[in-house]
Amino acid sequence: MGAEQYPTVRRRVLGANLRRLREDTSLLLEDAADALSCHPAKVSRIESGRSGIRALDLKALLDLYEVRDPAAREGWLALAREGRRQRWWRDLADRLPQDFLDLIGLEAEVASCLGFQPSIIPGLFQTEEYATAVIRGGTVGPVDEQCRTRVRVRLDRQRVLTRGEPAPLEVLMVIGEAALRQEIGGPRVLREQLVHLIEIAQLSNVTVQVLPFSAGAYPGGPTPFSIYGFPPPSGMEVVSLENITSHAYLERAQDTAHYGKVFADLRGIALSPVESEAFIAASAQQLADRVTRDRSDSPIE
Repeated sequence: MGAEQYPTVRRRVLGANLRRLREDTSLLLEDAADALSCHPAKVSRIESGRSGIRALDLKALLDLYEVRDPAAREGWLALAREGRRQRWWRDLADRLPQDFLDLIGLEAEVASCLGFQPSIIPGLFQTEEYATAVIRGGTVGPVDEQCRTRVRVRLDRQRVLTRGEPAPLEVLMVIGEAALRQEIGGPRVLREQLVHLIEIAQLSNVTVQVLPFSAGAYPGGPTPFSIYGFPPPSGMEVVSLENITSHAYLERAQDTAHYGKVFADLRGIALSPVESEAFIAASAQQLADRVTRDRSDSPIE
C-alpha cells in the first residue's frame, strides 16, 4: 500500500502542469474529458494529483494541448512512468511519514535543488554523528532503532549527489551562519561536520554559500525551504517547506516563482562560494583549537 501511495507530490506536480497546459490552450475540463472519453471529474482528479494517469490518456492530452515535440512528449511520459517505479525506500513506508517519503522521492528524481537552511547543516550534507545528534534532538541514553533507521535513510539519501544515472543532483545551498555555530553533537562533531561540508562543496554539482550574521535581515524569514526542479524538457518545479513535524509542498507557478525570487535575493547577500569555503574553514579551525585547549586543560588522571 505504501509503495502505491508514495508518488503524491510527483502526481501533484504532473497534474498541476497538465492544468497549466490546458489553460494555456484555453481549453476547459470538459474538453479534456471529451478527449479521454471520461467524466470531467476524472480530469479534475488528475490535475489535482489525487489520481495518476495512464500513458495512453497522457498521450491523448498532449495531442489535445498541441505538445508535438518528441523530446517534450518523452519528458512528460517519463515523469508519469516514474510514478509507478518502486524504489529502495519502499520497505520503509510503514516506519517513515509520508511527507518524508515524498522528500526522498523528489531528491531521487529531480535534476536540481535550490535550498535555504538557516540553522542546521542540510540533511544531504550531514555526517553520521551529526545526523544522529540532530535526530535525537538533545535526548540522552542509548540510540533506539527508530533513530538508527532515520539516520540510515538520511545517509542513503546522499547517494543522489554522486549517482551515475540519472546525472548527479545539482545542489545550490545557502546555509545560515547559525548552522556553523550551533554545536550540535558538541564541538568535535560539529568540526568534523564542517570539514565534511567543505569536502562536499568540492563536488562539481554542489555549490555552498554562507549567509553570515553580518548580512542582517534577509528576505523570506527563517523558514527552511527547497526548490526542486525536474529535468528538461518538462521544466516542472515544486517547493518544499520544512517545519517541526512535516514538509509542505507547493507546486503552483506563483509559489515557485515567489520562492525562486527569495532564493535569488538570498544568494545575492550571501558570501560567494570561495568566501564561504574560507568562512567554513575558519569556523572549523576555531572548533579544532577549542578541542585542543579543552584537552590540554583537562586534569591528568
